[in-house]
Amino acid sequence: MEEHYYVAIDIGSASVKVIVGEKFHNGINVIGTGQTFTDGIRRGVIDDFDVAQHAIKDTIKKAQIASGIDIKEVFVKMPIIHTEIHDVTNEIAFNGESTEITGQHIEEVLESIRDKNTTDDIEIIGVYPRIFRVDDIHEVSDPKDMVATQSLAVDAGVITTHRSLLINTLKCVESCGVEVLDVYSDAYNYMNILTPTEVELGACVIDIGDQLTQVAYYERGTLFDADSFPVAGAHITGDIAQALNTSYDKAEKIKEQYGHAFFDLASEQDVFHVVQNDSNEEVAFNQKELSDFIEARVEEIFLEVFDLLQDMGIDKINGGFVITGGSANLLGIKELLMDMVNEKVRVHVPVQMGIRKPEFSSSIATISSGINFDELLDYVTISNHETQTEDVYIEQENKPKQNRLDGFFKRKNQVNVDPGESVVVKNETHDDSVRQDEQPSMMKKIMKSLFE
Repeated sequence: MEEHYYVAIDIGSASVKVIVGEKFHNGINVIGTGQTFTDGIRRGVIDDFDVAQHAIKDTIKKAQIASGIDIKEVFVKMPIIHTEIHDVTNEIAFNGESTEITGQHIEEVLESIRDKNTTDDIEIIGVYPRIFRVDDIHEVSDPKDMVATQSLAVDAGVITTHRSLLINTLKCVESCGVEVLDVYSDAYNYMNILTPTEVELGACVIDIGDQLTQVAYYERGTLFDADSFPVAGAHITGDIAQALNTSYDKAEKIKEQYGHAFFDLASEQDVFHVVQNDSNEEVAFNQKELSDFIEARVEEIFLEVFDLLQDMGIDKINGGFVITGGSANLLGIKELLMDMVNEKVRVHVPVQMGIRKPEFSSSIATISSGINFDELLDYVTISNHETQTEDVYIEQENKPKQNRLDGFFKRKNQVNVDPGESVVVKNETHDDSVRQDEQPSMMKKIMKSLFE
């Protein structure tokens, strides 16, 4: 991305969010944001193309004004809904020739996994390594600079989604005048909001959005499984509207101002008044009465999470639970879950200035995913961005810009919206990893197949 700016578009059920960030020595520096509330999206999926397109354009414009950056290239995050996680093993052979492993070898062993997808209505949106094996002897997380004579193998996770869902999302985003560099699934992104200890021991992320709750479990340093269900914040608001006999919009404001998810801690002294639908008179309620309705729905959401974890074969969460998403703003939501489980619980809020709200967790995690794979492509050791790392861009400022189309995901980038037109893909090269010009672009072949 130009000048090493990273732009993430989060198309959520309640709003579209755009974050403009840059890699900082100890993480990400956010330099601009935009957010537009819209009803053109339902459960993370485009519901009304024109309405969603307008919201995306408006949000990009807001982020451009806030950051002073002309946004041309973006990352897009995909929700977990309609997503499947698969385990795949793949290898490339060296046939006895002593070979020093480079980023190109890593790219090759990961990218060739895509050739195994023979299903017409399913597309791969993520290939991530779990563990590499050098000569089937050494198990490592990063094999670069190691020497192999027989093979480089990888046990990888593959994230797939429905082809039409991916096409429509990309078409809507790129019709707004930007190019999609990569697509990252929330299933992979959420790992970036966990600590290394949580990821290693086994932690569960619960993202409670507006219309969708997403659940992802990570263990031994990688994604284990993920799933979602269509019960979330909007259902809490609907319960309040029904219980208080008021409009949905008024119920949403009441939830934000007085809502409490844990009945035991709610206050009877915190009183508010509501104009009901069938009367012009105001009726008084207190926070404890309101909490009775909220707790029942949030408890239902957590019980559904437990059912999903059981379906995944998980009965112990040693690394604890991490709650995030817009509904994590509810007072008492952490305490309610702590009352239901024995494991530790925390609410994740991004630390970056300007986005210190849990609803921005997925957006900033998308940028982290882009940086992680950039570091692999730039042939540097993967690092945790919460610790100080060397700025890998300094020594490369005078080199030709690495095109992210050559990245691991070979994302559905630069999609021409008109399926009748040819797909144009840039093929810039990096000084340290020159690719053969005569090789056909894998991205071009993928995109042609998408729009045929």
